[in-house]
Amino acid sequence: MKYKLAVLLGAIMCAGGVMVPKTAEALRIDIAIGDRPYYNHGPWYWNNGVRWYWIPGHWSWRRHHRVWIQGHYAPR
Repeated sequence: MKYKLAVLLGAIMCAGGVMVPKTAEALRIDIAIGDRPYYNHGPWYWNNGVRWYWIPGHWSWRRHHRVWIQGHYAPR
């Protein structure tokens, strides 16, 4: 009886050890902050004799709600 119990506990511990990496992998979270997908020329660039500057994103009030305004390029 003790032998069967020891084998059963050993099998449960081995199964638990195999399952831990899969559950840990399923709980992975990636967080990206900023306007980098739109920021492709750097802080400024020239286009047809006009120097365009990057204006970073910011929070603003619109109709009594805070909204995120995406960053964009604008001429000086």
